[in-house]
Amino acid sequence: MRKPKVLIIGAGIAAHIVASKLFATMDVVMITKKSVHANNSVKAQGGVAAAIAPDDCWYYHYQDTLTAGGNYNEKKAVQFLTKEGIVQMLQLISQLPVDKNFQGNIDFGREGAHKLRRIIHLGGDQTGKLLMHYYQHIVRGKVEIIENHTAVDCLMEDNKCIGMVTIDEADSLHYHYADHIILATGGCGALYQATSNDPTVTGDGIAIAYRAGAVVKDMEFVQFHPTMIKGGKGLISEAVRGEGAVLVDSQLRPIMKDYHPDQDLAPRDIVARAIFAEEQKGNTIFLQMNQLAHFKKRFPQVTELCEMSHINLENGLIPVTPCAHFLMGGIKVNLDGESTIPNLYAVGEAACTGVHGANRLASNSLLEAIVFGDRLAKSLKNQKNLRSLPANFSQPADATCEEVFPAISELKMNMTKYAGIVRSEDQLTKMKLWLEQYKSDLPLTKMTRQQVEICHMLWTAYLITTSALKRKSSIGAHYRKDSLHNPLMTPIERQKYVKEEVLS
Repeated sequence: MRKPKVLIIGAGIAAHIVASKLFATMDVVMITKKSVHANNSVKAQGGVAAAIAPDDCWYYHYQDTLTAGGNYNEKKAVQFLTKEGIVQMLQLISQLPVDKNFQGNIDFGREGAHKLRRIIHLGGDQTGKLLMHYYQHIVRGKVEIIENHTAVDCLMEDNKCIGMVTIDEADSLHYHYADHIILATGGCGALYQATSNDPTVTGDGIAIAYRAGAVVKDMEFVQFHPTMIKGGKGLISEAVRGEGAVLVDSQLRPIMKDYHPDQDLAPRDIVARAIFAEEQKGNTIFLQMNQLAHFKKRFPQVTELCEMSHINLENGLIPVTPCAHFLMGGIKVNLDGESTIPNLYAVGEAACTGVHGANRLASNSLLEAIVFGDRLAKSLKNQKNLRSLPANFSQPADATCEEVFPAISELKMNMTKYAGIVRSEDQLTKMKLWLEQYKSDLPLTKMTRQQVEICHMLWTAYLITTSALKRKSSIGAHYRKDSLHNPLMTPIERQKYVKEEVLS
């Protein structure tokens, strides 16, 4: 009897976690758009949030997650994340060199919207990179990895997903069949001009699932991280503010005292909009960090990024600006990662369990991958019914598409201008009309790889734009300057109001 075959699209932390749990009993193939090292996970400077400190508990973490998410979160998902997160992280920290203090205890960090110090770090600000190395080592030689293949479309039979078409750099098509197809393609930050995301993260998996008939949800909730290096390259971890850095203007005036009681540790959406508002007034915003001891040792990755951007850290000021960072929406899945299409699953940022609500809490993304990656793997192990699979095959692409698509730079510019941090019906309508110029009924298998990639981006941009148009109230990362919602509503009234709106 053959082993069950699992096809994973993507090669970030969520993909590797699932693969690491399955290769012993299943035939696992991982397909990635570029190199196995080209993903967001290796860039994650923050840490992993888990309530394992003596003064902490899952319920405190649960409450912080709901508060950051605008109470729009799916509570069962949040409860599972925060409870199971403790179990998973206690197992992992016994195998990983987590950062510790002089007493030999875990050196918990604090980030925005966390009421307690509960962030676990590896190598200071290199948690994502070191976690990736750990899981890459586990799967090396145990999982087939195919690089430089862009996923094109689901292979469907009787309304079930039975595989995936990919296209390589030579524009040849490859047909891969499997019992279980997992989309772990990440979010879509690269649809915007300023982003913390890897250039490959363009919403491919979401567009593919949507075209196949899967339900997507909450696509309007795009989180903008407050502190990307302005005029440079790279993100300044929220952990820097957690350790005491302060956002100031050119006159060294702390700006956040005017925007939120928690000031620099307010939720990300609020801090990002505050910086955006100051920039609209003509102010340049800096992260003042000269009061932090041992900065270079504590934040080696941030230090390297600043040096690459020619920023003199001795001045104690890093110029910052918001950037597209994380998608709270995505492919609708249950807690086992099952989409609305049989045999098609999603995990990580491509998936939407509703755990993040309208705005993700800092350092919950790596935790989400760890917790729900493990749960998806356990679910697949319990599925025993195997069907016969066609043989994989390849063929040259019949690239006959002559339609004209926009330049990627133009798409990024328009998404930033019309569907960015602050939105309105007028702006979003302009974006929708612009996107509709490029709607194509031609199968993607008739396109070149470059055309496929821009089509994925256009579809994902359309989903964000139309979802943002439908939600006329502001909540979390979705901010409408023409919002109809009453700012004096109680949290319960507001929750009822936003839940009643129709989503994509």
